[in-house]
Amino acid sequence: GALTIRHQGNTAERVPCDDSNLLLRAMRLAANRLGQCSPQGRIIVDSKIPVGVGMGSSAAAVVAGLLLGAAQCGKPVETGQLLRWAEEIEGHIDNAAAACLGGLAFALCNNTERVITFKTRFPDDIRLVLVTPSVPVPTREARRVLPQNYDRADVLHTLQRTSLLAATCASGKFDLVPELFDDRLHHPYRQQLVPGIARALEHRQEGLLGVAISGSGSSVIAFTRGNEEQIARELQRIFRQEGVETEVLFTSADNQGAVVRTVPPDSSQAARQ
Repeated sequence: GALTIRHQGNTAERVPCDDSNLLLRAMRLAANRLGQCSPQGRIIVDSKIPVGVGMGSSAAAVVAGLLLGAAQCGKPVETGQLLRWAEEIEGHIDNAAAACLGGLAFALCNNTERVITFKTRFPDDIRLVLVTPSVPVPTREARRVLPQNYDRADVLHTLQRTSLLAATCASGKFDLVPELFDDRLHHPYRQQLVPGIARALEHRQEGLLGVAISGSGSSVIAFTRGNEEQIARELQRIFRQEGVETEVLFTSADNQGAVVRTVPPDSSQAARQ
């Protein structure tokens, strides 16, 4: 039998439904590695993750495909193996680890293919505000603007803040302040791609813990404790002043991670068919 896929939901029109589809590629890879079985069926994807704007939709698709492929073979796959396969498709495991584990995830894969992960629960009282400009930024363009070499002072500046950010999060305190998001390795270069991002990163407001470029852009993500609607309005106003319209998504972290559930067919629907 054939394996087909149809996408619905947010920005579904941006996702190919042929053999280049990431979910299908991941599903076939897992099935091949686990049991040489050939996945079959009709897949309907209903995703709320906007595509191509720095929110990790590709990694989510890859993780979903790997888990589905394993499920069709009837074989479990341990997290490290799943992330190694995800790296084959994605080229890195950062986003895949977050999609797989949930919460705040740290991950690396060294030269011996040993995967090391750490996860901590993300607080329920921190709300995430994602502001997506109407100006698209292709991933290849976002990568192209990054320099080949960095100044040592900029690397140390960012490492200090990244270490403090990781430490307060891993401790469970999540004492976030805007200074911890002051990055010098990709913000200064990628903020030039969309008018308004530079000002958004500098924005300060009651309840705003920090702002960063989400992934490689073009979205920015604001971490908030209260006042999220007012913060969203101000960030939208900043972009509007630069002639850029935006969409806003209010959300929170998922601490459960990726799961596979078997849902029984709806009896009433089956009767109609």
